[in-house]
Amino acid sequence: MTEQLIAPWRPTEAVVPGLDLQYLEAGAGHPVVLLHGWAAFKEIWWGTLHALAPHYHGIALEWPGHGGSRPRENAARLTDFADLVVQTCEILGLERITLVGHSMGGRIAALLSLLHPELVARLVLVDAALDPAHIAPYGKRMLEIRDIQRTVMLSRQIGRGLGPLLRPAAHDHRGGFIRPFLRRSYYTGLADPHVLQQCAMGLFDESLDARLPEIQQPTLVISGERDPLILPRQARRAAEAIPNAQLQIIRRALHTPMDDRPAEFQRVLLDFLDHVPPASPSPAAGSTADVATVL
Repeated sequence: MTEQLIAPWRPTEAVVPGLDLQYLEAGAGHPVVLLHGWAAFKEIWWGTLHALAPHYHGIALEWPGHGGSRPRENAARLTDFADLVVQTCEILGLERITLVGHSMGGRIAALLSLLHPELVARLVLVDAALDPAHIAPYGKRMLEIRDIQRTVMLSRQIGRGLGPLLRPAAHDHRGGFIRPFLRRSYYTGLADPHVLQQCAMGLFDESLDARLPEIQQPTLVISGERDPLILPRQARRAAEAIPNAQLQIIRRALHTPMDDRPAEFQRVLLDFLDHVPPASPSPAAGSTADVATVL
């Protein structure tokens, strides 16, 4: 008897009409919009989309000038990216969403929750870069212009040297450090250096720290235990400042827990989505943060 080959799971890849903005989507139900970080790519949410698909409608956007997306004129600052999220939701007919943002994407997600509470029903901040003063020294050095150029050049060299190995690497992987890091390096090499510089400058424009108590949506703050860029104590401070927030620290994860420890990350995210209801369009203030550590 001939065994039937089962095709690997894949999300749908599409472009937002009128915006030329690439995204991945999968599943049906309440929409969960995923925003990646600086120099990252939409495929970093591949495993998360797979986990969401049975019960939720996952949409992973890709910022202009990142991954395989072309730069967009007049769209290189964080406020421009925030506007693109709002426009995307309008075009795709998404009225109330759960917004998940990682690193720079977390900064944008927090800003959107403040500016558009009618759109954002729940908020998930993953190692979010909320305050430039609290970015670890290593991160600040990496975001300097000369180091951005060096990072992109090094990533392109990695991509050229290891491209045949990295391109077929499974997006829906079990985690770890070396292979996911090399895959991320390959995609960083595809990013536009000018856009990366503009985004890095945007991260230092102003702090959102003082406005965190204004966030009224139910919020999950996720931190990698070994994140060298946004330290766990900074995530804890953010969770304590946001009403209706809870903090989850994922053991042995670095700055990208959805890529380093995908199973643990997915479990934490789904538990939040399954048990914490979305806020009403006019959310009310609530209690202080709950803290847990994921083994």
